[in-house]
Amino acid sequence: MALLDSSIDKRSAAMLQDELNIPKRKSLRLDTFPRGTDNARIDVRLEPLLKAAIEANARSSMARHMRSLHMSVSSELLGEEEAAAWQLQEVFSKLSIVTAQKARKSSRREVYQLFILSVVKQIYLSVDRQLREYREEFDEDSLIGEAAAGGSVSRHEKLWRFSRHQSMLRYLVSRELIEQLHSMELVDRKQRKSVLALSWPVAEEMLFNPLLQLSDLSDEASFVEIYPFLLIKPDMFRSFERLVLDVFCHWLPDCPVRRLSGDQNDDLNTLQLRRDKGDFPAYAQVEAYLRAIMSQSEYQRVENSWFDDPGNLTWLLGGDGDKGRPGFWDEKRWRGFQGNLLQELEKTFHKNSLLEMVFASAMVPELYRSLGRKGALRLLYEYLLGGRSKKELLPILQQFKDIPDLDLYVERMDMARREIKQATPAQRRSWLIKMLEGYANLRRDLKLSWELYRAMDLINLLEKPKDLALSRANALLQEFSLQQEGETPEVKGHVILKADLRGSTELTASMLREGLNPAAYFSQNLFDPINTLLQKYGAEKVFVEGDAVILMILDQPGSPTPVVARACGLAYDIIDLVLRRNRESRQMELPELELGIGISYVAEAPCYLFDAGRKITISPAINRADRLSSCTGRDFIGFGEERAWGVEVIEIEGTANSVSGDNQYCRYNVNGIELDLPAFQHLTEELALKKVKASSYGKDTGDHYYVGRFPDLSGKTRWQVMRQSMVKRWDGGKLLTPSNKSGNSFYELVTDPEILSRTREKLSGRN
Repeated sequence: MALLDSSIDKRSAAMLQDELNIPKRKSLRLDTFPRGTDNARIDVRLEPLLKAAIEANARSSMARHMRSLHMSVSSELLGEEEAAAWQLQEVFSKLSIVTAQKARKSSRREVYQLFILSVVKQIYLSVDRQLREYREEFDEDSLIGEAAAGGSVSRHEKLWRFSRHQSMLRYLVSRELIEQLHSMELVDRKQRKSVLALSWPVAEEMLFNPLLQLSDLSDEASFVEIYPFLLIKPDMFRSFERLVLDVFCHWLPDCPVRRLSGDQNDDLNTLQLRRDKGDFPAYAQVEAYLRAIMSQSEYQRVENSWFDDPGNLTWLLGGDGDKGRPGFWDEKRWRGFQGNLLQELEKTFHKNSLLEMVFASAMVPELYRSLGRKGALRLLYEYLLGGRSKKELLPILQQFKDIPDLDLYVERMDMARREIKQATPAQRRSWLIKMLEGYANLRRDLKLSWELYRAMDLINLLEKPKDLALSRANALLQEFSLQQEGETPEVKGHVILKADLRGSTELTASMLREGLNPAAYFSQNLFDPINTLLQKYGAEKVFVEGDAVILMILDQPGSPTPVVARACGLAYDIIDLVLRRNRESRQMELPELELGIGISYVAEAPCYLFDAGRKITISPAINRADRLSSCTGRDFIGFGEERAWGVEVIEIEGTANSVSGDNQYCRYNVNGIELDLPAFQHLTEELALKKVKASSYGKDTGDHYYVGRFPDLSGKTRWQVMRQSMVKRWDGGKLLTPSNKSGNSFYELVTDPEILSRTREKLSGRN
């Protein structure tokens, strides 16, 4: 019988397809988050109160379901249930809105996506953790029982019962907690939409996908709670889908599902599956199932079609849902078409020996539940199909200790078997629609669960303080907390200041000879004053030990902050501090200290490591500042015989080495401060620098001077004079000064008292 008469075939097919819904789901955008400390996943910290509430709900729910399965549990756990549920709702509702507001403020809806996916992952991890703890407890009890006379049987029974029902427990507890989360999200969706202009940042059917509640796709008792038993194996799914598509493609030639050919399947089987199980073993099972039944492009590229909404199939077949479009099937021709479609499907399944399997699959879940989920589900299924006789089945069922009344058990099996044989056409149609709906749900859920597993696999829920500290220090941690003031501020760059202190060994030796305490001297006269300066300029210590002092100032987002200017002010004060100590040393006839300071800027946040709890900063700016602070050729003739203050850089011809890089430069830095080019460029953005002629300072070398001022954190205005000078070249006998266009420059923060004095006089109008 033709499904549609030839006169309206194409037109009717187009009309039907126009009525079918194509899901529009927001794509997950987790790729916008930086990878965490393992360079593979996104570091996430969930509010501890939320995690504790999830754990408490998992414990109480599992205790209740264990009691229903006749396993002994503590009554205290059962008493926690109401309080745990209230606490979860209270904390989640607050955190959900806080996160939605955070996402809106940053114009990144993916922030809420990451949050809700992290909550879902935490729920499943908490359930799995509870199962492991119970399993370990029963294992220990069993070992103790074997050593204790008379106690081994009961303990062994508890372990056997738990092992038998472990997968079902996982399903029941996970379903309950996910449904609780779903209810909370439904309550909050209007408020969330008012903030994000979107009710579901993650598709509802993906977020609460029941397939994720299964710990093992091959566990029959759990699988049939959600999907048709017939489809538990991929090869049967493919056979079933092939028959369904053969019928549908007659009247919907543009059917979006492409059948998997034998060649395609072979290609897919050569692809490498996951080597590890990750956090969820079912992830690999879902991936393997999908590769056996579906083209790779369909599930990996997240191609959406009307086939991905099971409601479409229900509507087409005249099931319970009408998709909110009453009247379409009222016309006689469409009712006839719908009836013909079901008849064609039934004939196709019967011809291919699948119809009885369809009916048995529709019957077996309710039958198994009515029998208290006792015995073996596959035996029930095979008996309904007539694959096993009662005489063959009875000896097997007698071995199941959990069946209290075998006669009643078999009687109910017989009733179900007769019901299938005596079913009316209406009942058979109902079972067929139920089976097709289950097929459509499983097909959709497999695709969505794979995408959700893949997303959750990218999330690393950190708990250990050491891991949290490392991730937070490197600005990698995504925190979802009610304590907003505790959030780590974003960093867009940082300045490193390296002070190369020279002469400390000689000073220490002299002080020891004089009976003085060098440790107290350096602490009181150098390190303690530097600590005070850190607060003045908003800096922090990276490394302070012996003759090395490395400091850092972080650059926060927003308008340009004078981080380089503050580093320059800090550097000047450190030099001033050392010079004052030198005056005291001269009076005491002690050796003097010498200093060279380098300042480098990097337009990104620094990285950190932790060694035995000690924070270690990693930054390319440290090496650059180290080179700038060095004095590698103080006796080099090119610097002149009388030079004793400031910075000079000379390139020596004939010794340039492409491998050694800066080794071709001879650097002089005595009580001077040198900046690298990024630091100078950032300084020009921070301050309004005024260019001053070199002649104003009595200089005629072609150097350029820039003057500006900035406020330190105490509010005091500080003047700064920058010198830009060309890197001269030494040809072996004399210095060559390159032109401004062809040569390299270096940048010095002037510390010469005479130049600073002239600058103050000039800018104050006295000269």
